[in-house]
Amino acid sequence: MSIYVVVASIAAVSALLAVLFFKRNPVSRKPYWFLLFTDAILLGAFVYVSGGVDGPFMGFLMVHSIAYGLYLGVKGGLYAAGSGLVVTTVFSIVALNAPGPDTTFSPLVFTLIQSGQMKLSSYYIAMRIVMNGFLMVAAGIGAGVLGQALYTENGVLQRALDNMAELRARSRQILDSLHDGVVVVDHEGATVNVNPAAVELLGTDRPMENSPLGRIVKDFQLNRDFPPEMDIVLGEKIIGCKFSQYGEHGGAIVILTDTTDIRNYRAALEERDKLSLIGRLSATMAHEIRNPLASMSGAAQMLATGKLDREKAERMAGLVDKQARRVSELIEGYLSLSRSSRDFPFSRVNVNSLIRENVESAMHGFAGGVSVQLSESVEDPFVMANRVRISQVISNLMRNSVEALGNTHDPIIKVTVSTGPEDRSVFVTIADNGPGIPENFIERIWEPFQTNRNEGTGLGLYIVKRVINEHNGTVEAANGDEGGAVFTINLPGTGEV
Repeated sequence: MSIYVVVASIAAVSALLAVLFFKRNPVSRKPYWFLLFTDAILLGAFVYVSGGVDGPFMGFLMVHSIAYGLYLGVKGGLYAAGSGLVVTTVFSIVALNAPGPDTTFSPLVFTLIQSGQMKLSSYYIAMRIVMNGFLMVAAGIGAGVLGQALYTENGVLQRALDNMAELRARSRQILDSLHDGVVVVDHEGATVNVNPAAVELLGTDRPMENSPLGRIVKDFQLNRDFPPEMDIVLGEKIIGCKFSQYGEHGGAIVILTDTTDIRNYRAALEERDKLSLIGRLSATMAHEIRNPLASMSGAAQMLATGKLDREKAERMAGLVDKQARRVSELIEGYLSLSRSSRDFPFSRVNVNSLIRENVESAMHGFAGGVSVQLSESVEDPFVMANRVRISQVISNLMRNSVEALGNTHDPIIKVTVSTGPEDRSVFVTIADNGPGIPENFIERIWEPFQTNRNEGTGLGLYIVKRVINEHNGTVEAANGDEGGAVFTINLPGTGEV
């Protein structure tokens, strides 16, 4: 019984020493090797006193090889198996040649010794040691391979977790350092994340509860349809909001930008450009009006003499009327420049219906004698626009085509309405079979007071360009493949028919 107490005491002391060493150097593997050899000796002692190689503790040497194989790899497993084999051999030799008071043998070995078969019992013990040695080596190698694989996988997993933690920390640092606000909302309308810039812009760290943004996001979540961007006004601040999808169940990511200074700066630039344009237009207007007024003044003086016959008097009166209408057109064009589409309400406009009305009006008015061919879109496309301003654009372009067709045999104007993919764009094309646009003039066609007609004011196409721009659209001028001018308007559609 005393040997069990000694072995247990040594095991306790060795474990305590290993723990103390681990506290001083947690990453060191030396304590494992110390425990490997200590445990081998202690297990060998248990085998010595509990029946030798046939005893019940022989299996613990197998567990010893497996355990240190897992902890220390193949090398540890081999060392554990080898140390267990050596200790078992030494204690078996001691037991056979100098048995002590605590020495025990299995019944089979004890019987062989008692019958004088010492040599046979030695062969038997050696055979059992070799068999157990093979098993311990195999177990140690297998456990070592498994341990190394687990250690490698654990290292890969740990590195992946470390990389994820580092990436998350960096993402958070980047998010916190952004000047733009970022608000992340889940599908239930709860705030997932909000960065400091968003807190400063909205004045709250709970935007879904204490700011207009929360009401806007929840309303759009009900319809599951977020606009690309929109503005909200908080006091004197104008905050631009850009939306994107978060997750698959209706969450949202909102990017907030304080656009107050940008809007003010843009408004100041527009005002400056407007004043500059007014200055240039005023100078041009003075020049353009002076000529008709001079003609009117000369005609009036001739009429005042009373010496003109009836034919000449009528011609002079017609000249006065013609020049007066020219002055009126110049003034009307000038007034149009001072008006913006933003001064007129926008509404949902059926483009087919709008173009049809303008074509019918032109055919009963200024387009008499010209064949106007209308090709509508198969389905009715819609745009958000001011109906009056778009009608002004169509009328100006058709009037230009009619005037260009003055000397054309069999004059034709083709008006076509079509749509782009998913009705996101609506195209209106106005083409004629006239002489077309001179190549040296096509680049300047949109500038104010640029005209290649003697009776033109040069403001019609400039107004067309400006109105279409105010509707976030584009307008292009070109010459057709078969001659004539082609004007193409592109307006953003509502995506509905």
